[in-house]
Amino acid sequence: MFYSPTHCGLVFHIVFYNMKSMESLLTFSLWTLIHCLDFVKAATLSIHPGRSVFFYYETVTLSCAVPGSFSSWTVKRNTSTRSSVSCETWGQLNGSFCTIKGVYPSDSGVYWCESDSRECSNILNIIVTTGVILQGPAVPLTEGDSVTLNCSYKEKYAKESTSNFSTAFYRNGAVIEKTSEGRLSFIHVSKENEGSYKCVHPTKGQSPEVMLEVRARAPSTTAPPPPPLISLPRLAYTIFLFILFTGILILCISMCKG
Repeated sequence: MFYSPTHCGLVFHIVFYNMKSMESLLTFSLWTLIHCLDFVKAATLSIHPGRSVFFYYETVTLSCAVPGSFSSWTVKRNTSTRSSVSCETWGQLNGSFCTIKGVYPSDSGVYWCESDSRECSNILNIIVTTGVILQGPAVPLTEGDSVTLNCSYKEKYAKESTSNFSTAFYRNGAVIEKTSEGRLSFIHVSKENEGSYKCVHPTKGQSPEVMLEVRARAPSTTAPPPPPLISLPRLAYTIFLFILFTGILILCISMCKG
């Protein structure tokens, strides 16, 4: 199930991938929405790597970008156990960067930037799991962008993941493609590609669902070039009339003197 409230510029996606976590996820998701509801988005939360689903023990870095702002911003999160907790409690803070070294399922939750005056950024959902995951963008795409969804498998204590297996990709519950490798690419995404995606390993099960959101490309603001002051045919016609009238004038003057 996905929730996408968009009040005051806030956009987030909550992914419920098992019944056990549904109640707690719903609780802290709604809490986040109410907490930030009255404040206009004034910062941008970004994440590296740029996806929303992670394997155990990966390193994840979040950062707040606030152009032209002198307010103090920090990364906060809601999880199934605690609400509105600042980075200092669960991560390593370095300026506007907050790093989690070795994520664990307890790090699954909703993340955002918040200022001292309780202004809020966009909100990102993070899921930490093992087994099969679908690696997709954590933020909305723009029409015309290129993107590749990677279906990966990794055992809990394995060092490396693999995508070298036949994969079935689903959008909104329906199979859209089967590949010999765990990759699904879109050269130029459109609104038709929006939806809830998951992938299925032939023997290891399926991934949590991820949301692919596509926004319309803003219309070009470049003004068209100004039209020429005068067209070539009109210019030629004007020159012809000038020569004609000049000739008639000279002829009249000559006749008058004669």
